[in-house]
Amino acid sequence: MKYTIILLLVVFTGFSSAAFAQDPSTKPESPVTSCSRASLSGTYGFLHDGTDGNAVPISAAVSQITFDSTAGTFIVETTSSRNGVIVTFSATGIYTVGSNCTGTAFPTGHNPFSFVVTSTGFLAVEPINLTTGVSTEGFGVKRGSTTCTNATVEGSFGLEATGVFVAGAPVTGPVAFIGDLKFTVNQSGEGLISGHLAGSEGGTIFDFAGEPVTGSYSVAKNCTGTATITSKSLSEMNFSFVVVHVGKEMLAIETDADTVVSGTLRR
Repeated sequence: MKYTIILLLVVFTGFSSAAFAQDPSTKPESPVTSCSRASLSGTYGFLHDGTDGNAVPISAAVSQITFDSTAGTFIVETTSSRNGVIVTFSATGIYTVGSNCTGTAFPTGHNPFSFVVTSTGFLAVEPINLTTGVSTEGFGVKRGSTTCTNATVEGSFGLEATGVFVAGAPVTGPVAFIGDLKFTVNQSGEGLISGHLAGSEGGTIFDFAGEPVTGSYSVAKNCTGTATITSKSLSEMNFSFVVVHVGKEMLAIETDADTVVSGTLRR
């Protein structure tokens, strides 16, 4: 069996996401009431998911997108699972932001998507494609950190993830889980993971007591990263993630074949 994390959004061949819940330990930010292109500037993590005409998940993707408000352009780097096939790609585009904080982005070679600027980033959606029946949605959170290391995410995180395992996986069907994971850095600077999981995979239930996990992780200077998690009964699980909110959150997807799973980790 496999396990997975992640959620995000855009439109390039199936971006999407889930709503960002602000860290309750921090003071709420002032609501955004008036915007310009400068309101969406800098680097963001972006988690986005896609569903077909029957509301079945078909894609999960995590991106890092950088907006240049002076030029009105953006660049995006994405890791995506589409029907269980993992791909990475880049895209560029242009975007507009209205005074009412709504906007549209036009990635070259992909469908345009609409978004709303929020105090922590943006919410986005690509409307249903009348030809394919596919729609995508997600959210972006500002990175906040200029550069990252393994130590940026050292500490304890709660994990939530949902999605499906498709044909080709050891089991197929819906996946949902939560976990408590601790990220530590050893004396050599390597990132280690420990903790527990609970949830279900294709109807098989597992609990915290039965699923202690271990693993490793690596964070690059640009605040993207990868992680591997192992347990007694679940097969090795691999993820790609983007660090956001100054290290308080990670947006991730599982990168094992035949999985369409996304989620978030929060302090």
